[in-house]
Amino acid sequence: MKIIFLDIDGVMTSGTLQKEAADEKTYAFSRSSVEALNAILASNKARIILTSSWRTVFSIEQCCQIFDENGIVQMPRGATVEIAFESKSTEIRQYLENHQVESYVILDDMKIEHFDDHFLRIDPRFGLTMNDVAEANRILNISSKG
Repeated sequence: MKIIFLDIDGVMTSGTLQKEAADEKTYAFSRSSVEALNAILASNKARIILTSSWRTVFSIEQCCQIFDENGIVQMPRGATVEIAFESKSTEIRQYLENHQVESYVILDDMKIEHFDDHFLRIDPRFGLTMNDVAEANRILNISSKG
């Protein structure tokens, strides 16, 4: 299976997390970031696994609701296990060791060490954009053994 390890803040929110007044605990994602993520999902049979700190604040069910309300075509399928804020690379490595993963891409606005071939650093000023889609697709076509 292909995996998209997804951070939220700075990737889907363009650095501007906005609480919608009408719905408690509902957050608006950047429209351009939603469009870009949906384009990546349309090109790949990939599953979304959250690496975001959101996984410690919201349940997967709540994240699914937020994704649905923002128009993302696929809901998160799970999350990495939280070890510590500074340990995303360890959390991702642990996930990879415990699951059969064909290929993966890590989308994050903070540097994730030791995953250079599978990491796409997102500029938090803009979030995930259509300019990132081709590179994410290229990375998703690299074997996880490579």
